[in-house]
Amino acid sequence: MRKTLALLVAVLLFSVITAAADNVPRVVVLGIDGMDPDLLQKFVAEGRMPNFERMMKEGAFSRLGTSIPPQSPVAWSNFSTGMDPGGHGIFDFIHRDPETYEPVFSAADVIEPGRTLDIGDWEFPLSGGGARQLRTGETFWQILQKRGVPCTVIRVPANYPPVPTHAHTLAGMGTPDMLGSYGTFTLFTNDEKWRGARAGGGHIVSVQIDNHRVCPTLTGPPNSMRKSRPDLTASFCVDIDEDHQAARIQLGKRACLLHPGEWSSWVPFEFDVMPPFKKLPAMCRFYLHSVTPTLQLYVTPLNIDPERPAMQISTPANYARDLARRVGRYYTLGIAEDTKALEAGVFSDREFVTQTDTLLAERDRMLDAVLDDYHGGMLFFYVSTIDQSCHALWRNTDPAHPAHAQADTSFADRFRVLYQHMDRMLGQVRERVGDDATIIVLSDHGFAPYYKKVHLNSWLYRNGYLALIRPDEIGQHPLFGNVFWRRTRAYAVGLNGLYVNLVGREGKGIVSRGAEYDALLEELCQKLLAFRDPENGKQVITEVVKTRDAYHGPQTEHAPDLIVGYNRGYRSSDDSALGTVTSDLITPNLGKWTGDHCMDHRLVPGILVTTHAINVTDPTLIDLPVTILSLFGVAAPPQMTGRALWAAPTH
Repeated sequence: MRKTLALLVAVLLFSVITAAADNVPRVVVLGIDGMDPDLLQKFVAEGRMPNFERMMKEGAFSRLGTSIPPQSPVAWSNFSTGMDPGGHGIFDFIHRDPETYEPVFSAADVIEPGRTLDIGDWEFPLSGGGARQLRTGETFWQILQKRGVPCTVIRVPANYPPVPTHAHTLAGMGTPDMLGSYGTFTLFTNDEKWRGARAGGGHIVSVQIDNHRVCPTLTGPPNSMRKSRPDLTASFCVDIDEDHQAARIQLGKRACLLHPGEWSSWVPFEFDVMPPFKKLPAMCRFYLHSVTPTLQLYVTPLNIDPERPAMQISTPANYARDLARRVGRYYTLGIAEDTKALEAGVFSDREFVTQTDTLLAERDRMLDAVLDDYHGGMLFFYVSTIDQSCHALWRNTDPAHPAHAQADTSFADRFRVLYQHMDRMLGQVRERVGDDATIIVLSDHGFAPYYKKVHLNSWLYRNGYLALIRPDEIGQHPLFGNVFWRRTRAYAVGLNGLYVNLVGREGKGIVSRGAEYDALLEELCQKLLAFRDPENGKQVITEVVKTRDAYHGPQTEHAPDLIVGYNRGYRSSDDSALGTVTSDLITPNLGKWTGDHCMDHRLVPGILVTTHAINVTDPTLIDLPVTILSLFGVAAPPQMTGRALWAAPTH
């Protein structure tokens, strides 16, 4: 009787909640990172995107003004908070410690435990510790949730750890792997060509096969419970059957049999932190590239297991687990497409495409699940694959690219395939949520070719703004290891930021505030805009923004002094972004990362497609949260400076 009564109460409560949600306005936002307005219009004109075409005709389509600079964590922070970087404090993928000048991740950091109990080499945390969200400002879903509007936010970037809310949220871009990185793969091989090789964003591990078997280890994070901080490890074994071209992999309690070209499903396992009392759950997938003549076994970055998250990646904390139990385990890493393995030559283009297709299939299942749960309120769903594929595969589509000669032109049509996939996603949303729902599709920025690398710190050195300790060792010292700070007036960090070496702010600042600072900014702006490519005479930098004029809010004081906007085809080199001064100013981009958007923000707008006509001609990302709040009759707080793009419909 008690069980029956409890069941009836639960059913009644669910019915009441569902009925209440059905009376709430229905607003669904599909966030497609990197969808470009020119490519969208091209594929619509070809008749390949009927769902987008219908919505563009019945509602509205516009280019969408992006952030300054047009980088994903900056842009999506604008969207989430309705503020520019001066308000939310995210200026780039990379910031710097002004005291040490060292580059640091911008979106989150790790807080060590405040107190510990030490017993021998063991260190037991007693208080504090964990990851900390560095973006500031209240998000629009936090505001809506406080007003009783049901909200679900799936994988919005720059929301790790997820901000406190009763909304259902799952963290996206910025969520680390188990090593605390943005994604570190591993290749296990006995191929001599890889011996001693290094791969940015990955580990190459040489193995010796003994009697058709090899038992290497997966390397995890440092053991935070040991004072010596040894890396955690987990052993697994690979048994090789050359006759049948197969490998059996045993990790923990799970085993899988793979043939070359096959992927395993997700394999959960544990690191022994303090046996037998404390274990750290993780998961990975295996890809068998080859068995003979050499073994080549790829392992994904070690992901946080959503079934047993080692760090909070959702709100409520059990939401990630509940999704996994419905759709299966899924990539929790913020940037899951493994462009690093592609750049290192561990993946071919075909293998990269296969990996991204697997990821898209996960996203399809997740979208289906959240639409099952949706009965009203605000739903946001994010997809990253167009962005990462345009970065990695642009050379295949562009005969003018310096790297096109080495491209695999069998994937020249890849962007069209992905845009059509987005069209199917939109069709699924429209079919499931009904004609009375407001649907918004947006991208944070567009895309452009990345033909040439610009070494901005080298330009600063050549023009006398940055000094070296040992000029004869130029190019040999990353992370500003060769910079003579007491003779340096300006330096570049990240993909678009330029900082003045300011007295009282930088650890070894030499430029005084006031007239000297103002004059230096003006001089830098003029000279940067006059910078020409010596090979073709093109203007390299088409926009230089003084952040004190463009940003609003208390975080402006921590921002770069200038934001450098590159011309289409040019972008900062990775070397310069991380503090290396090279002997070259501009070099051709011959790598795999051949499309980009970290340029002049005016050259790479995003897209906005809605079911309603919009009442402005120049919508921007900052307008979207104000618009979404207005659709629920909620006034935007003063820090949100955007405009409502249309009046709330009558429900």
